[in-house]
Amino acid sequence: MNRTNRLGSRSGIALLITLLTLVLIVALVFEIFKVGMRSAQSSAFARDSIRAGLLAEAGTQAAIIALREDSKDNAFDTLDEIWSRTAPPIDLGPGLVVVTIVDEERKINLNDLIGPNGNAPADQKLGVFRRLLENLSLDPTIADSVIDWMDNDDSTRSGGAESNYYQTLKYPYKAKNDLFDTLDELRLVRGITPDIFRKLEPYVTVSAPGARININTAPKEVLMALSAGQDAVNGGIIDAGMADRIIAYRRESPFRKGDESGIKTDMEKASPALGTLFRNTRIVDLLDVKSSTFHVRSEGDVNGIRRTLEAIGTRSGNEIQWRSRRFE
Repeated sequence: MNRTNRLGSRSGIALLITLLTLVLIVALVFEIFKVGMRSAQSSAFARDSIRAGLLAEAGTQAAIIALREDSKDNAFDTLDEIWSRTAPPIDLGPGLVVVTIVDEERKINLNDLIGPNGNAPADQKLGVFRRLLENLSLDPTIADSVIDWMDNDDSTRSGGAESNYYQTLKYPYKAKNDLFDTLDELRLVRGITPDIFRKLEPYVTVSAPGARININTAPKEVLMALSAGQDAVNGGIIDAGMADRIIAYRRESPFRKGDESGIKTDMEKASPALGTLFRNTRIVDLLDVKSSTFHVRSEGDVNGIRRTLEAIGTRSGNEIQWRSRRFE
């Protein structure tokens, strides 16, 4: 059975399991809270808010099932898996639930921009981030402010900012001088306006250092940044056309092996120019073919009252461990 058929079979089974689990979870929690709901009948908003929250919680459980099912065939991860496909709202009678799962390995990890000594930047990855900023028509000196926020010294980089700048603000604070714990911290960095944060948010993450970018799921903007900061001047670049060829290639034949020889073979098949880039640089050090950290957004809607649960979890084997959870 080829990959497509296996994916279709697994996806169908996983989707059925997910839907059944959602129904069972919702039925269970509604029964548990039935008595409490009776006392809240005088407040329709409170009642529906609780129900919407329960639906959102059930959605995260469905996400766990989808990610566990996928882990059984997890040599590589693509945009054609049950967890990565756009799913329509699920109507459960009392309300709707919408679940979206995004792997964090499709993004550039800001915590990898600083070296292990906590001081000197990681030049190759810093170059990638600068290229991303340029591709998004943003000021590349923002990268200096990001490095200054994380490094353990008080020396200000050209275009950067340390505590002596932040202490002059209306509401003063100090540079963190440590890695990011949440992406929202990026809003504190000099040069990051609300508009810039919105532009960057789809393409950056703050995972543990060392995670590589999944070439099977990375968006075009990230792919175009990967050839920056390399060790060979004549290595070539990933321009818009080459990024499109990578996306077209992986749609038909995903990159399947994360080792150096496997990625080299797929790159040469995708584009001779990409093969040249691989041979002349260390771009392979940035790449992988599967993902382990996922952002789950689950929204419950009951009579127009919405509750959203945002969660980030790490998959290890068949286990999903939540790193953070936030209700809105």
